[in-house]
Amino acid sequence: MKLNVRVNPAVRHPEERFLDLDGIWQFRLDPGDEGVKQKWFNNAVVFTEKVSVPGCWEGQGFGNEGNDNVWDFEIGTRIFRKTYEGTGWYAKSFNIPKEWKGKKIWLNFGGVHPRGYFYLNGRYLGFHSFPFVPVGFDITDKVSFDTENFVVVRVTEEDRFLGLAYNWQGRWSGLYRSVELRSTGDCWIERFFVYPDVDKKYLKIKLEVGMSDRKIMPVLLVISVSSASGTTIAGIKKKINNGGLIELNLPVSSPSLWSPEQPYLYRIEAVLLKDRDVLDAISERVGFIKLSVKGKHILINGQPYYLRGTGQFAGEPETGSPDTSRERWRRKLGTLKEYGYNYVRCQSFVPAPEYYDVADEVGLLIQGEMGMLGAWGGRSNWHRYSWPTPEPVFYRKLKSQWEHTVIRDINHPSANIYCMSNELMKNTDFPGIAWECYRNTKRIKPSAFVIWTDGGVPILMSA
Repeated sequence: MKLNVRVNPAVRHPEERFLDLDGIWQFRLDPGDEGVKQKWFNNAVVFTEKVSVPGCWEGQGFGNEGNDNVWDFEIGTRIFRKTYEGTGWYAKSFNIPKEWKGKKIWLNFGGVHPRGYFYLNGRYLGFHSFPFVPVGFDITDKVSFDTENFVVVRVTEEDRFLGLAYNWQGRWSGLYRSVELRSTGDCWIERFFVYPDVDKKYLKIKLEVGMSDRKIMPVLLVISVSSASGTTIAGIKKKINNGGLIELNLPVSSPSLWSPEQPYLYRIEAVLLKDRDVLDAISERVGFIKLSVKGKHILINGQPYYLRGTGQFAGEPETGSPDTSRERWRRKLGTLKEYGYNYVRCQSFVPAPEYYDVADEVGLLIQGEMGMLGAWGGRSNWHRYSWPTPEPVFYRKLKSQWEHTVIRDINHPSANIYCMSNELMKNTDFPGIAWECYRNTKRIKPSAFVIWTDGGVPILMSA
């Protein structure tokens, strides 16, 4: 199992091999939770309904006529077309392209909520319960090229609290982001982190190379950087003799800087080659931005900056689940820019990567809130949250989701503010956790601000 796989990226390299599995899937609710015992994962006949992926099943009319007990407010009401609490199953048949034979094959899921159990051709792949974090599986030795393949996902109620304010508007479940097949050679790009340095005028690149066959080494890594007009402005080639972490500094002469007023994006591409065979290829967009503080002032790229912010609270009327339509977000976030905003606080949740893609384009700084403290630590006569406090039984999962979400969005210039709380009420009961999350976030993305909120007033912990 791999976390933070790339699914439905904003840009793709022309040599990237992938197959989109979005669209209509087979479906069935399992209110008695009998599917595992009856081996539904190995029987396409039992799936008698159809559902769209991405999306949530309650918003598509699966469930019952009852009301949902909305968390926190304890209000009984109908939120979606139907209400449901329990297990549901997805299934889909697909063929592998013949030209992928002899390649590595990956099955990647952009997002599942609350927890997903995954099967392929009747074989169990694993489970995943971080709704913010994409997950993928190496299915090379489990696929067939001669017959259809059959993927099944069982979605359960376990770990629903990890969805944070995803659950604010009601209980929903499903595969809410895209599902893809991807093919690589026996050497592939595991991670691709880009750290633009405004002062030194270079891109610091941390690239992790995975491999399944050492005999394939050496391979050639080719990295190129293009301007917004598509002109190649920098590049580097490097022979790689082993897998693992590779660090490079790629100079960019007189870089155009990213800011909400001028959201300039560069395109960076990485290709692994064996002779003329493309083993793997990816594309990313990055922006040169430097956040800092001086006294009580926030600076962007060395200049004092005034944040004009608005808030968002995980309400998605078109989809019910987190909206992954870039077209809709371009209309919505573009309107915020027209109104004069340059900053959005996403209260008690983290938006999907597609949201950050658009924020990168239109020029908005986004504050994601992981929920490590706030609703767990802020307790008063006005705060009777149903979420658990970050005690040992919950802490490991909360902390791991926090760190993997920072990793997920590491290349987005708009994703540079992370908040661990909501209405913390002056002090946290868990200062050790707060500082550990701060240090780990700065280790992963040194440019980011890490904050908590105190009764709605942002308190800057550090730059």
